[in-house]
Amino acid sequence: MDRNITRWGIALNLAGVIAVLVFSLSAQISPVRAETAITAPLCGNGSAPDYGFTYDLQQAHWTVDWQGYVSEQAVSDVDVILDRLNGDSIAQTMILIQPQDQVGNRVNCAVHFLRYMRLGLPTGERKDNGFVFLIVVEPDRIDVHYGVGLGLPALTASELTNLNRAAEESYKSTQNMDQALLTLVQEFDTVARKNYAPLISPTPTPQTIDLPPLPSGPLGFLTICCLLCLGVLFLLFLMWLLPKLPRAGIGFNPYSSSRGSSFPLGGGRRGGSSTRGGSGSGRSGRGN
Repeated sequence: MDRNITRWGIALNLAGVIAVLVFSLSAQISPVRAETAITAPLCGNGSAPDYGFTYDLQQAHWTVDWQGYVSEQAVSDVDVILDRLNGDSIAQTMILIQPQDQVGNRVNCAVHFLRYMRLGLPTGERKDNGFVFLIVVEPDRIDVHYGVGLGLPALTASELTNLNRAAEESYKSTQNMDQALLTLVQEFDTVARKNYAPLISPTPTPQTIDLPPLPSGPLGFLTICCLLCLGVLFLLFLMWLLPKLPRAGIGFNPYSSSRGSSFPLGGGRRGGSSTRGGSGSGRSGRGN
C-alpha cells in the first residue's frame, strides 16, 4: 500500500514538472510566432496587390516618409518642381525615403511603390507616365534607385542612373539630405523636359453661326426700320423705368449674388490640390 502511494506521488510530481516545462516553452515560442505573423514584409519583398504597403493613396507631398531626414522647406521646394512636371503631363513622380533596415530588394521596392500608388495618367497620349525615386538611407551614405512607368520609354537607363549617382555624390560631399534631394529632383526635371515637351490640350475652335441674309428691296428696308424702332422704344422704356426703381426700394448691385459666391467679379480659380497621388494603373516597365 505504501509503495503504491509512493509511486503515485512520484508520477504526479513528474507530470507537474513536465507541465511546467511545456508551459515555459510555449510562453517563449508564442511571442516569436506572434511577432513573425504581424511583421510586414520588407519593401521590395512583398507581393500584389498591396506589396506590404499601407500608405494613403493621396499624400500631402510628392515626397513620402521624409520626416526626420529632410526639412519641410526642401519638401515644399520639391513639390513646386514635381507639380509642374505633373501639370505639364510629363511625369507623375514620387520619392520614397526609407532606412536600409526596412528595405529588401531595392529595385523591386521602387517598382512596387510605383504600382501601389497607381502613379501615371490613366488615359491619353501620356498614359502610365508614373515615376518613383527610392532613397535608401545608410549610416554614412544614401543609395538611390528608380522605377519608371511604361509611358516614359524615352528616359534611358544611362540618364536615370546618372541622376542617382549625382544625388549620392551630393550627399557624400555635403552630408546634407536637403541638398541631395533637391539635386535629384532638379536634375530629373531637366532630363524629363529634354525628352518630353509639355502636353498642351488643343483649344476648341469657335463655331460661327451663319445668319440668314436680310431680304433685299422694299421689304428688307421695312424690316430694318422696324428693328430700329423697336430698339429706340426699348431704350426709351429703360430711361423711364430706371428713375422709378430707387423709389420702389429696388436697387441693382452688380457685385452682389443671391447665392453668396465668394469669387470676385470676372471669376476665379480655387487653390491647387492639397493632396498628391496617382490616378492610373501604376503600370511600370523597369527599375534600377
